[in-house]
Amino acid sequence: MNEGKLLKFIISFLIVLQVLGYIYRIPFLDTFCKPLLFLAIILQYLWSSKKIKFLHILVLFVFFASELINSISDIVTVKHRMLINIIGYIMLFYFLYYNHKSFKYNRRDVFTLVLGSSLYTVIFFITYSVIREPMKDVSLIGFLHLSLLYVLLIVGAMHYINIRSEKSLWFFLAMLNFSFSDFILLIDEFYLQSTELKLIRLICVPLALIFLMNYMITKYKYLKSEEFEGF
Repeated sequence: MNEGKLLKFIISFLIVLQVLGYIYRIPFLDTFCKPLLFLAIILQYLWSSKKIKFLHILVLFVFFASELINSISDIVTVKHRMLINIIGYIMLFYFLYYNHKSFKYNRRDVFTLVLGSSLYTVIFFITYSVIREPMKDVSLIGFLHLSLLYVLLIVGAMHYINIRSEKSLWFFLAMLNFSFSDFILLIDEFYLQSTELKLIRLICVPLALIFLMNYMITKYKYLKSEEFEGF
């Protein structure tokens, strides 16, 4: 087993260990696994990347910091976590700019985008309408938070459907998991506290970071097929 496969195994093991620590109520495991998980993801990035960029490491650290400070300090509120995530999502717009290619859609692409974005729009407005009143003075921050996620996921989907490359797929999957985790965070905090929701977040957050790291280390390659042009 080479170093790359070993790191992947360690990352998977730490995710499982973190989930088990939450299920069996062992706080030490959660606090212990978070920094090790981040370290393993960074090491995987350093090992796999042919060109290391400080911005990549900084973005990963921002999202990691949002989770870590919550587990080691009771002073940090959901407002602080939202603000940290907002900073991270604003930084991700650089990647959208970097990924941009001229959009060339066939009818199948348009149908997929309209269907997917319509469903996500409904979820967005239902979620915000439910949590807006309980959020009170942080409702504006919450709206900005969800809006950034909305734009990043929709545009990420547009890029993937347009390009259909492995790199664009990783970015889309990262944003999908960030959306799941942050929507769940706000619902759990302001509407319905649930053990199951917290458990889903423990899986979605590291997956989002892993997919984002994979995006960072994957070379750009245009793979869109013309086989569906007649749809």
